Amino acid sequence: MMRYKDDPRQIAVRYPSYCEKCQIRLPRGTVAYYWPRTRTLLCSDCGEPEYRSFLSAAADEDALTRQGNPF
Repeated sequence: MMRYKDDPRQIAVRYPSYCEKCQIRLPRGTVAYYWPRTRTLLCSDCGEPEYRSFLSAAADEDALTRQGNPF
């Protein structure tokens, strides 16, 4: 799968923060999902479904353009 700088990614939070969706506190070191284009940080509960959806769409696009192995 091709990776781009604006692709969402799973990170370990460097600074205490809050989830943009549910406003839960995210202490330093917590695993979260980050969307660089919108600078959105989501906790693992809120971000995982959206992140998986992104990965699925990216894999479909790779298969469609014959850049990835669909199997």
